[in-house]
Amino acid sequence: MNPASKISLRGVHKSFKGHKVLDDISLDILPGESHIIIGLSGAGKSVLLKCILGLIRPDSGSILINGEDWFSLPIEDKLKRMACVGVLFQGSALFDSMPVWENVAFVLRRQGMSKPEARDRAAEVLDWVGLPGICDIMPAELSGGMKKRVGMARAICHRPEIIFYDEPLTGLDPVMSDVITTLMKRLHERMNVTSLTIAHSMKLVREFSDRVSMLYEGRIYQQMSRDEIDTTQDPVFRQFIEGRADGPIHLGNGREAA
Repeated sequence: MNPASKISLRGVHKSFKGHKVLDDISLDILPGESHIIIGLSGAGKSVLLKCILGLIRPDSGSILINGEDWFSLPIEDKLKRMACVGVLFQGSALFDSMPVWENVAFVLRRQGMSKPEARDRAAEVLDWVGLPGICDIMPAELSGGMKKRVGMARAICHRPEIIFYDEPLTGLDPVMSDVITTLMKRLHERMNVTSLTIAHSMKLVREFSDRVSMLYEGRIYQQMSRDEIDTTQDPVFRQFIEGRADGPIHLGNGREAA
């Protein structure tokens, strides 16, 4: 079992063409924690995740993994460190030209694992996510729910210390959403990983989070444990979790909701 990792953000800022998206974000995701970030569409959640992953460089601030600023490292060292990270992308992001097992074992093959060993590991992990016997199928033959589970298998195949989930339930029906949520909980417990999830689904937040942070107007507006979600009286947080249009949340039209 891998040691869990800690993620720390300190004073992270990011703007695009003068528009401030992230404004002094400071946040700790504790070792072994399942932390979920919620917020309105356009609040900057995906930008924050891309900054943490190193896909976008913040304008200022630092992002530390176990106290180390990975993104100031030389590219070769950075790639080595990123091998302990798994990502489930919103659209699964499978390679259409590769069969399922090669998608799942992609990181392992880049790390130099032999083809037979990588295929065996991929088959094992596919079985974990409820997809036995599909190693040689092409992604185009999969349903949306199957693609999501293959994406999850790829995220965990190399046994990472951290898993990032970007809107993992997007595009899924209620039954498959429940399947994916159950898988996420099982894998989190089995692998002793640190998880950071970007989500809109309050059902997922209630079932999967240890703590939840709300991103609002570029800042971490509120942070609380899962047990506090349904008892908080904060009007902005309550409006969001209840899905109401009436309340103090700014709707992006130059005025607050009436």
